[in-house]
Amino acid sequence: LPEGRNTWRFVSGQASPEAARRAAQEGCDRDANALSPGLTCRIAALDGTIIDAPPGIPRIEPRGQAIGPFRSAPFLYRHGPAAAQAVIVWSHGYGGSGSDQRTTPIPGFLGPLNDAGWDVFRFDRDPLEDDIATALPRLERGLPQLRAAGYRGIVLAGQSRGGWQSILAASEQPELVDAVIAAAPAAHGESGQSNNHGVAMADFRRVLSGLPADRVRLAVLLFDNDGYDPNPGERAAFLAELAASRTAPTMTLWPNTGPVGHSGAHDWRFTQRHTCCMLTFLRAP
Repeated sequence: LPEGRNTWRFVSGQASPEAARRAAQEGCDRDANALSPGLTCRIAALDGTIIDAPPGIPRIEPRGQAIGPFRSAPFLYRHGPAAAQAVIVWSHGYGGSGSDQRTTPIPGFLGPLNDAGWDVFRFDRDPLEDDIATALPRLERGLPQLRAAGYRGIVLAGQSRGGWQSILAASEQPELVDAVIAAAPAAHGESGQSNNHGVAMADFRRVLSGLPADRVRLAVLLFDNDGYDPNPGERAAFLAELAASRTAPTMTLWPNTGPVGHSGAHDWRFTQRHTCCMLTFLRAP
């Protein structure tokens, strides 16, 4: 646009390339039309390959390697155990037994971390087997396999239920886990529903207090208007209190502008503004 504004959209997990094109085109056209009536978008890339790219631009092939219950994130570079700084295991959230989260995209901030030397694997779960009692043991059984493959360090990262399970796994196997990145960790349902959300804060304190103070690095990402967080301010205050007693690097990010909501870590503004914080957190002495 003449004013310098622009819009873009990407989709993933579609049934076919044609479905991906259609979903991306329709979504981006809606956004563009809202900026300027009649404006449309063009498809720039499909499966990581730039359309109409100049000669010499390589095609990006999806990676499909698996180690135990983990599979390498498609379209990210794989450094390999010998060269990688460490491996990050990303765990998606839980959408109920009728919502399959295995095709949901990873957050953007993992891309620059991959560029900086971290391999990224996904811990995808069948929605019918995604209760904590089933998924947590699978996650924990996979960690020794990553070490056996040669990775020098393991970072457990996840959003919502995935972040909560990452904390639990690190608490139970701290000798195998170097760091946890928990984005909007939750395991108690939406705040406005009648359930056991009243104990959410008490459980949040309990699971975090189980992490060894001198062994596992901890980063927690909080967001305003998160329907699964009863009180981000109370969580932030507890994390500040916890950090004072920990010797392992500890960080809380609670953006006061930009990304909000339960999926705030997937917002491009979080990637743009806070990825350097994440990199410093992982590299700090």
